[in-house]
Amino acid sequence: MDIRHCTIAGLRWQRDSAEPVIALHGWLDNAATWSRVAPALDQYNLCAIDFAGHGKSDHRPANAAYHFIDNVADVIAVADRLGWKRFSLLGHSLGASVATLVAGTIPERIRSLVCIEGFGPLTTPPEQAPEQLRK
Repeated sequence: MDIRHCTIAGLRWQRDSAEPVIALHGWLDNAATWSRVAPALDQYNLCAIDFAGHGKSDHRPANAAYHFIDNVADVIAVADRLGWKRFSLLGHSLGASVATLVAGTIPERIRSLVCIEGFGPLTTPPEQAPEQLRK
């Protein structure tokens, strides 16, 4: 799907009446990582995306950098393109970190957050983290 600056590819296991979930892959991986898990998640409307520059998604424009935070904006843009006002996030590794930031940025739109191997260092005191994520 076309978003702000490129086309984001992915895989869908579409169950229209089910709870929507965006699945985010780990570092140097792609949406296909969820193919073996998807059958066990048949009660969800699952959309696994390839981050920009991964899998079948476009690379960012030649003059653009690959900033971690840009993935957050991309995920929100994908949810908007899908018309999903509220959804859950499932992330592995890098995807878990991105999912956490998405949840902190738009908490009113997130139903649930599932992180697999989503460890990263805190750079602000925990009590300041929600406000920092919104900035």
